[in-house]
Parts: sequence; structure tokens; C-alpha cells
Amino acid sequence: MKPGGIALRLSLLLVAFSAFAAGLASHYTFVSSRAMMTERAERYLLSTTEVLARHLHSSLQSVSRDALGLAAHAAARALLEDGRMAPGHSQQADREAMAQAFEALLAAHPGYLQLRLITAREHGLEQVRVLREGEFLQRAPERDMREKGHFPYVFEALAQPAGQVYLSEFAVNHDEAPGANDMPSFTVSAPVVSQGRTLGVVALQVAARPFLQDVMSNLPGGFQLYMSNRWGDWLMHPDASQTFGFDRGQRIFIQDTFPEAQGLISGRVQSLVTRASDAYGEPLAAAFVRLPVGAEVEQRFLVLGLAQTLSVIEGDAPVLGRSIVQVLLLVCLAALLMAVLVSRVVTEPLKAMVAATRSMGKGQRVMGLPVERQDEIGELARGFQHMEEQVWLQMAQLRSRHNAMDHLAHHDPLTSLPNRRMVEARLAEALDRADRSGLVCAVLFVDLDHFKNINDGLGHEVGDAVLRAVAQRLSDDLRAGDLVGRMGGDEFVVVCEGLHGEADADPIAAKLQAQFQQPVLHQGLPIQVRASVGISLYPRDGHDVRSLLADADAAMYRAKQSGRLSRPAA
Repeated sequence: MKPGGIALRLSLLLVAFSAFAAGLASHYTFVSSRAMMTERAERYLLSTTEVLARHLHSSLQSVSRDALGLAAHAAARALLEDGRMAPGHSQQADREAMAQAFEALLAAHPGYLQLRLITAREHGLEQVRVLREGEFLQRAPERDMREKGHFPYVFEALAQPAGQVYLSEFAVNHDEAPGANDMPSFTVSAPVVSQGRTLGVVALQVAARPFLQDVMSNLPGGFQLYMSNRWGDWLMHPDASQTFGFDRGQRIFIQDTFPEAQGLISGRVQSLVTRASDAYGEPLAAAFVRLPVGAEVEQRFLVLGLAQTLSVIEGDAPVLGRSIVQVLLLVCLAALLMAVLVSRVVTEPLKAMVAATRSMGKGQRVMGLPVERQDEIGELARGFQHMEEQVWLQMAQLRSRHNAMDHLAHHDPLTSLPNRRMVEARLAEALDRADRSGLVCAVLFVDLDHFKNINDGLGHEVGDAVLRAVAQRLSDDLRAGDLVGRMGGDEFVVVCEGLHGEADADPIAAKLQAQFQQPVLHQGLPIQVRASVGISLYPRDGHDVRSLLADADAAMYRAKQSGRLSRPAA
């Protein structure tokens, strides 16, 4: 090209213009893609926090069930009765039975610190106390029993109806348990009720940190856990010195670090995503949810949160930036060639490339790139395509993690069947369809007979294998559109829709019973499993999910006494 000629000036102008356009498009792509990645990461952070809150609520319910199970123990009622025992009955035998039950539960749950059986009389005097002392369990002698009636976990639990529990505030323990002293904990206590009289309480003390670590065990790495009480005092914090400040005469609030969390404390919002900095000045993105706990009338709650540093959330942004820079260099090279050739064949693909970068910035898939070309434009197109594939792959991974956490929240991890939450939701939908169609919906409550003997005699590994085999049998025997779920323990529920009459439920139940005629084989060992089935029908036996499940459950218990199949009376 002639120096100073129009061709050179036009080439330089084209090169400058092309480089500017490519740089602007690349910058827009980078900014838009990073913002999109950050927004999706924050949504994933919030959904993960919500899943964690549901898991925490489920874990608290599990602790409550343990306390209620001990409160229903026959030895507990007998020991707390006002001296009215049958001839030959040994109070010491009841005390020994409760101590053994306490030891078994503490041995099964390393996070449980101690268990007490406390009478409602004598100012809440302890009757049985078993506590964890290091790696050993220790029974407190009768001379060391103390009056606990002035503690909320005693007098509040005594006011609870049968079947309900009292959950204490999370606090630093200053009790006499050597292994638990100055350890953050909470107490779940359940009333012991006999013939309508509240005789005392069973108080289960749980170490807070191991409990919460167990709740977080299924989370991916890189998260920081935060939790505060209803006043905003830190209960869990990456910096342990920030927690339980009120126990040291200090008040260290969540609002001091995350001002927007005041909306959760006041109840204006139930969840939020916010930004702040940690103790080292590192920017954080944090998601918080408000989790109700305890009795509904008490309106108590916890604030649960997860946080990640922005460097983790935006971890792929530098890679994206480098890819965009590489693409920009390719664009400049292509622009130089286009300027030399001054060809329409070259300028048109450039326009397509700019349009592609804008599509990526809007979150749209790139179509029509000239990847088949063997020149620099084709190389540039393949570079764009590779960058787009990487971005969409990362988005797909985020969606996959979210789906995995959602599946964990709605399915039983042992059998992969729908859990109680999902069964109740699907049953509610089935009742709506039954109302519209006028057909009958049946709920079959299946409970394995003497399953505890399998667990105790053959071990929990065999018990788990039996539960999986039963779940598979029930699933294989379903009609199209029916639902089977695990409610917990050895209890299953089958929901059958589209029945034309109440008599249609009996063949289904009989077919389920037939599944238990053949033993379950585990490593060549035949294990005979029997089941009791209770049936409730909609709309005859109830008009909502809770009443139908309750009627089917009651029918199942009648079946255990009178046979293995029962239904509520018409």
C-alpha cells in the first residue's frame, strides 16, 4: 500500500474502528456475563440457605422425636407416678430402665450431652440423669440429684400438651456436666403425661456446634455459617469470639455486620441476600433466612445465614476475562486482515461476531457463527463458541447443584422415595384432583411389624437394606399415577387416586400385603418382613391431608392389634 494513500488510511481506520468495536463488545460481554454469573450465584446461595434451614428444622424435629419417645417410655411414667405402683413393682427397676434408655440414645448421638428425667413435684427434682463425660457416659448418683423447677426447660415443658416439646434458647451451658461446661448448647424437653396428668419432663441437652456441623455436612465447601437468635446476638460465626457475647456481658449483633438483617429481626422480610466485609476486609455475599422455632404462640425464631467471599462467587470471572482478551486479540488480527483485503466477505462475518457478543451479554445462545471457515474469522468464531460453551457449562453446573440440594430436601436419602414434606404436598394435589373428578382417593399407611427386632438383632446395616427392599417392592407394585413415600423410620405411605368406590382400595391393600409373603434376601440370608396396613379414604374419613394421614395411622395401629389390614369405620 502507498504511504499516505487512501488505502493505507482506510486500512488504519478500519483497524482502529474494528479494534474499538471489538473492545467495546468484549467489555460489555465481560461485564454482563460477570453480573449474570454473580446474580445466579447469589440466587444459588439463597436457595442453599433455604435448603439448609429446612434441614435444620428437620434435624430439630428429629431431636424432638427422640425426647418425645423417651417421655412416652413406660418406665418414665411409672417412676414419676406418685408412689402408686403395683405390688412387687420395683422403682429401682424403672430407674435402671430409664438410665439404660438414656445411655442408648446418648451413645447413638455423640452431639447429645445429657438426659434428665425430672419430676413435677419436689421443685422439679431430678430422678434420673445420664451425662456425657468426655468419651464416656456417666450416671449421676441419687445423692447428686438437684432441683430444676426454676429452669424454663422444666416449667415451660410442664405447660406443654402431650406430644409437644419445648425448645430452649441457644446459650452457653454453665451446668454441672463436666464435658459440657461453657459449651454452647440447647435443650429440648418433653412432658411425661399419664391419664391426662403431667408427671414431669424429659430434658435432652444438645451441643450446638456438633449439631450444626452435622446439619452442614452435606453442603459443598467454601461456605461460612452464621446464626443469630431473635434479638440478633451471634450464636454461630466464623470468628468464635463473636458468639454468645451476652454470656460475657457484651452484645454483638448481626445488625452490626449486616445492617439489612434488621428486616429479618423485625419480621419485615423472611429472607434476603446482602453484601458486607469480613474481619479481614474481604467482600462477602451472604444470604439469610428467618427460621421459626419452638411453639407458634411464642413467635421465636433463629436467623440462619450462609456467606461466600466474592472472590469465590466470581471465581470464574478472571478466566472469562482472559478468554475475552484472547478473543479481542483475535478480533484485532482479523480486523487487520479485513483492512488489507477491504473485502465484503470479511466485513460481514465481523458484524456477525459483534452480534454474537451482544447475544452472549443478554444470556442468549449464539447461533450462526462461521466456525467452518479455515481463516482467522473461523478461528475467532470457534474461540467465541468455546467461551460460550464454558459459560453455559458453568451455569449448568450451578443448576445441577441446586437441583441436587432440592432433591435432598424432598426425598428420603436412604430409599430415594419422596419424604414426608413431598408426600403431604402431592397428597394435597391429589385431593384437589379428587374434588374435581368426584373420584375417591385412598391413603394406605404401611408400618413394618417388629422392625426394631431386625435392627437390634441383625444390625442397622441389615435394617437399612430391608427398608430399601421394601421401598422397591412397594414402588414396583404401584399403579400408574400412584405415589409411595417414606414418612420416617419403618413407616411408608401409599396414595392411590382415581378409585371408583371405597371397595377398590381393599384389593390394592391386599396386593401390598402379598408383597410381604416372600422374605427379603440380604447377602443370601432370608429375612421375613411383615407389615400392618391402615386405610383412610377421601372424602369419607377426612377432608384434608392431616386428618387423612392421622386416620390412616390410627387404622394401622388397630391393624397391628387385630390383624394387618384395617380401615376407619364408615
